[in-house]
Amino acid sequence: MKRSTPLLTLLGVAACASAPPPDAELSAARAALMQARPLAQEYAPAELAAAEAKLGAAERAAARADATRARRLAEEAEVDAKLAQAIAENERSQSGR
Repeated sequence: MKRSTPLLTLLGVAACASAPPPDAELSAARAALMQARPLAQEYAPAELAAAEAKLGAAERAAARADATRARRLAEEAEVDAKLAQAIAENERSQSGR
């Protein structure tokens, strides 16, 4: 059993190292932020800031070649940006503007 442990470790490292860069996820998060920003700056600034922070963290993770973390953070940033947009649209409709 001791001989298989290094092999399993090597396979685990190889699997992590071979994860493709999360280009599509980063692009989707950037697009969602661009779409949300005009309204969210005024009506949902906290949610917009959370999305921007996660995108920044995703970009830093991608620069370190931590594709798994970058992908997860980019996906979260996209969801947060969409939430910011939805809140902003709701707030704007409530205010009558």
